[in-house]
Amino acid sequence: MSAEILDLVDRKELDAPAPVSTRLESVVEALTRKMEDGGLPPGAPLRVSRLSKELDVATNTVREAISILTVQHLVEARAHKSSVVATPTEGWLAAVVAECSGLSILAATLGIARATPGEREEFRAAAEQAMTAWRAPHVEHRVASGLTWNLFQMLASFSRNRYLEAMHAAKRPALVFGFTHLARDRNAAMVGTAIEALRDAVDDAAAHEGAEIVDDLYIYVLDDLILN
Repeated sequence: MSAEILDLVDRKELDAPAPVSTRLESVVEALTRKMEDGGLPPGAPLRVSRLSKELDVATNTVREAISILTVQHLVEARAHKSSVVATPTEGWLAAVVAECSGLSILAATLGIARATPGEREEFRAAAEQAMTAWRAPHVEHRVASGLTWNLFQMLASFSRNRYLEAMHAAKRPALVFGFTHLARDRNAAMVGTAIEALRDAVDDAAAHEGAEIVDDLYIYVLDDLILN
């Protein structure tokens, strides 16, 4: 990570994006949940008038929510037709993972360097929970993957950069959606060992080492998508 980029993201005038209104945020969350639980499967049309009635909100609010989900790669716009829920493919997921990796690596670089002793203890506890999930006799891959993502989000919060934290959090729905529909079991032992190494890097305030571990985890996922 170049010094120029680190300096740029650390500038105090780069505040986090203005939060969306509570109503709009609730609609985005409701639509995301429907996508995750199968209520809105891949390819499903998003008819504004129907969703407006179903969610009891104005049509403009639904349109804004769909626009946000389009930016998050969860919705595909179609000319002169209703937008549809994205259909995950391995290429789509590879692009999403590649986009997320840069933010997670930056989160590790800044978060590990800036974490307080209390935050390091908090991270250690969360990392051990994730390690336990990956080392269970029968691994629940979706749960274990979620706990791993939470570790990256914790590092983003430790970075003290609200813009980075908000952008990183915004990537989670697309990853969850992608892995839900393109589920593939991971090498649990390998991931558990990597998380253990990341835990130690946070304990030792080894920012560059921790960032390399996060990078390796993403490379492993990308290689798996390419080779299978």
